[in-house]
Amino acid sequence: MARIEQSIEINASAEMIWPIIRWDRVPEWMDIIKKVEYTSKEKDSVGATAHWIGEAGGVKSEWDTETTEWEINKRGAWRTTGGTFTGVGAMTLSPTKTGTKATFMMDYDLPYSILGKIIDKLRVQRAIEKGTTRALEKLKKTSESREKEGTK
Repeated sequence: MARIEQSIEINASAEMIWPIIRWDRVPEWMDIIKKVEYTSKEKDSVGATAHWIGEAGGVKSEWDTETTEWEINKRGAWRTTGGTFTGVGAMTLSPTKTGTKATFMMDYDLPYSILGKIIDKLRVQRAIEKGTTRALEKLKKTSESREKEGTK
């Protein structure tokens, strides 16, 4: 399995960041995620399900997830239940002296042959890493603006 893990320090409270990291709002700040729609009645709780569409390194993917952890202002985690790859992921918010540390983590396995896994390392994983870096920067900028405005 490949692993992506990145963190960023955000000068905003977890309460200001949390509404933005709901699954259906991820496409607002993570360009490699094109669309997320909840497929269950419940949304922000363990057991909620969603359908995701993404693209990284020219490879389009669709997958379904189930929320495995949902602790408001602290941690949201998911696992795939179907689709074009297998994975688990989480977004964790931790308080710091000046705001919040946001950490994105994802372990994934694309259904490729050995050659495909090499291509993944060379192209897709790099695209996901770059996309995650851009996403966390955008999340930081958006959250810090909201913190200044006092908007949730």
